[in-house]
Amino acid sequence: MSTFSDESAHSFSAGADPEPASDDDIRLTIDRDVLRLFQNAVDAGDYDAATAVVRDHWFDVVIGIRLGFAQVAERIPAAELHTRPLLMMMLGIAYNLQPNRRMKGLRYFVGAARAARQGVDRVGPVDRALILASESAAYRLIGRPRLGITPARKAVAALDGLTLDQRAAVQALSRIYAHVGTTQYYAGQVESALETFEKGMAESPPTGYSSGFANIAMAAGIHALRGDIHEAMAFIELAQDEQWTAQQRSWYPGTFYRVAEAIVALERFDAAEAREQLAAMTHDRRTIEHWRAIAATEALADLVAGRPSAGLAGIDAFAALRGAEGRGAAARRELAPYRALLHIALGDLAAASAVLRQLESGSVHRHVGLARVELAFGRTGAALQQVRRVAGAPMDARTHAEVLALEAAALLRFASGPRRTAAVDELGELLRATGQRLAVALVPVDDFPAVRDALDGAGFGDVLAGVPARSLLLPLPEGEALSKRELAVLEVYLRIPRVPQVAEELGVSVNTVKSQIRSIYRKLDVSNRDEAIAVALDRHLVRLPD
Repeated sequence: MSTFSDESAHSFSAGADPEPASDDDIRLTIDRDVLRLFQNAVDAGDYDAATAVVRDHWFDVVIGIRLGFAQVAERIPAAELHTRPLLMMMLGIAYNLQPNRRMKGLRYFVGAARAARQGVDRVGPVDRALILASESAAYRLIGRPRLGITPARKAVAALDGLTLDQRAAVQALSRIYAHVGTTQYYAGQVESALETFEKGMAESPPTGYSSGFANIAMAAGIHALRGDIHEAMAFIELAQDEQWTAQQRSWYPGTFYRVAEAIVALERFDAAEAREQLAAMTHDRRTIEHWRAIAATEALADLVAGRPSAGLAGIDAFAALRGAEGRGAAARRELAPYRALLHIALGDLAAASAVLRQLESGSVHRHVGLARVELAFGRTGAALQQVRRVAGAPMDARTHAEVLALEAAALLRFASGPRRTAAVDELGELLRATGQRLAVALVPVDDFPAVRDALDGAGFGDVLAGVPARSLLLPLPEGEALSKRELAVLEVYLRIPRVPQVAEELGVSVNTVKSQIRSIYRKLDVSNRDEAIAVALDRHLVRLPD
């Protein structure tokens, strides 16, 4: 279960810090006079003044919680806290930092949110926005992001509703938008998250030091992960502006920026550059909340580098480092497609199937992964069935490209037809529009030349720039060899679909042909005539008639 670690608390920092002393100084320090002001107000029993200190120096207070704010805040009477939800929320954050008091921290989060809702007339708009934003982030950081959807939506509305003077008074407004957007992203509200990040970008000053980098970084990484490579590159270009520091690009707020850079490199099949980008991150792998995106990107880098075994070991090691969270349903669900892909790359289709079948039966990623497995097995019809089960389902550009690549690969095993042509054209147009390349190299190895040649022949040679000469997946080890009698049956069966006619041409009994066909199906690991023919053609066991 994620918590407000030092690192995630630090991500609130640098709100109204002075200009950095150097280009690489991200100003992780705080104004220590804030603690003195807060303590003086509490000692004097002036809790309105204490609230004002928290409001005006919100991120300094969050960063400084370990420096004594919590101990001072604990002296505030409970009755006063209930009438000042901003102070209650801050104390909840403080308790959440202490492993043995996190449940108490959660009660304070909930209490602060409830008090803010009940006393909406008495809670000022700035306080309300800060409380809602903190509540949404708190649910995310305790591993329950979906509970943060409602406060996140209300936080955005509250932030949007602030006057110009009120907005100017909020410390690190752009960072607050970033935290709310991050909660929306992890709660599955991706489009809302991207809209929130845009609002956060708008709050960053056009020049000089700014804390709003997380908005750009998150947008870049999300677009890259979703396969919108051209969009990701536009945000990467923004992130490289001199307004942002090198540490911002490498520290916690820049995690998704580095993920974006790595994925863009992988779309060029440059695993070394991707690894350099990932290595440039500065974070604690035990506490970084973005660990699943990092693990997935590292796995893809190992796949592109031709080291799928290392990729599997890396995912498992990262998950083990996260303890119960790494074994949780969310982590298994998100990393299953990458684990399955790595197993397929190793030729272990049974393991890939087992991983995928742990996903929900209606999951798009389950069907796409199983389509790839079926195709690798040579079960063309079964692969097409899996692909068609996701027709019309909502999916991002990356998943859509993989679906089209697998469908094109399956259809290219058969004679030409309008759907085959349409699938190739649709794949080419999507790759060109998004800047993707990886999907082409993730079809089974025997199908790769046909997909590549079909794209080139359809006028999409430009989308193949940089694509390697072979699939990133390994060929399936060939099974038991067919006997001469079985090959003879298969040659006729290719031309004549009915068993009695096959028996008549070969001059044997119908039962003999049926027995040999059953043996062919078993050896080729298929279940019907179409699949048997497709596998036989792929393995060059038979030839198509003239």
